Amino acid sequence: MLSSYHAAGPRGPVRRRRAWPLPAIALLLPIALSAQETPATVALRQAVQRSNPQLSARRAGVESARTRAAASGFAPPAALSAEVEEVPGGIDLTGASVRVEVGREFLSAGRRDAARALAATDVRAAEASLTAAVSRLDAAVSRSLAAAAGWSAIARRLAGEDSLLAAAGEALTARFSVGEARYVDVLRLRTERLRVQGERAEALAGARAARVALIGLLGSIDDGDALVDAAVVEAGAAFAILPPPPDPDSLLARSAAVRSAQAGVDRARAGRVLAAADQRPRWSGAAGVQRFGAGGGGGGMVGATLGGSVTLPSTARRANRAGLAAADAEIAAAVSERAATVSSVRAELAAALGRYEAARTRLSAFDAALLRGAREEREAALASFRTGDLSLIELLDFERALARAETERLRGYLDAAGALADLHAAAGHDEPRTGGDHDQ
Repeated sequence: MLSSYHAAGPRGPVRRRRAWPLPAIALLLPIALSAQETPATVALRQAVQRSNPQLSARRAGVESARTRAAASGFAPPAALSAEVEEVPGGIDLTGASVRVEVGREFLSAGRRDAARALAATDVRAAEASLTAAVSRLDAAVSRSLAAAAGWSAIARRLAGEDSLLAAAGEALTARFSVGEARYVDVLRLRTERLRVQGERAEALAGARAARVALIGLLGSIDDGDALVDAAVVEAGAAFAILPPPPDPDSLLARSAAVRSAQAGVDRARAGRVLAAADQRPRWSGAAGVQRFGAGGGGGGMVGATLGGSVTLPSTARRANRAGLAAADAEIAAAVSERAATVSSVRAELAAALGRYEAARTRLSAFDAALLRGAREEREAALASFRTGDLSLIELLDFERALARAETERLRGYLDAAGALADLHAAAGHDEPRTGGDHDQ
């Protein structure tokens, strides 16, 4: 079931929230191509999370949002004011009345909390963006590692096929030199080797492209090549192990698009609370001193002054009602957007899960015992060809069928790994997609 998502309610002020470091976030987003990731793969993921420029930018965004939130919820600064009245002759300030005051507006607890809650939604949105970047990069590492390991395995299998054909070619050349083989068989074998070498070159190109993609994800670090090579080697050793499908509910709950949509709902609700708080009476006070001038050039009198003011929201009822109605409309729009986002992400997860299950079903059709037995017959088939008990056509058909079965099995693992990465990548989109990218 993919419908158990329950959105979290508004959170408290941001300063009370625990700041999760990036490694802790990464531990919440595990993507494994095998039942247990190898140390080299873990080291590669951690290096990507430390050095990738995208994550550095997202971390800076989170820190900026936290700083802005910490600066919110404070009263405006005090204001200094001065007045001069009753200036004799227009220029004689010694006989004028002078008043100097310091005043400020009092910030209520409701307005302070509402302002901080609104700023906290920006922090959650920035954290969702960081989580999205981590999830996308983790999925990209998984996909590229699977591609590098898979295409390398396919290249090795094709190299083995080419090696067998080369050995058959030596035997065929020897038989042709004594007139026991036809030249058309020599051409057929050479053509078959060209086909195999072309497919091997294509597989090697795929492995190199995946390796370059991994190095690009690392950014600029000194030991990037060594990290990638070690991870590819260890991933190749565990390439044929497929984990069970992840729980779609957990993927939906941590989807960056869903979290961003939830932050939008929280922002709209916090904005409504702040709008309501701004419509309550607002108080301000002032204190100062005043000198009262005396006529006839005599001395003046100095005394203290106190003042205060309060807004009258009842005088703007229509504007207040319109403001609250607009805030309610924003909440309704944000809730609808969240529902649409949840539906879209759920559909994307279901599609990726279907591809993964289809790939697992496809792989289950390969009988490992039959493949193992066929591999053991390869040398016997080559020996039979050398003695003339097996024709070239029969040898080529046997090796081509075996190679095709084994490479198709490896391609099936590539498809499964790509679908698994798509499942986790769906949690890393800031906005839901209408279709999936199935690279490699």
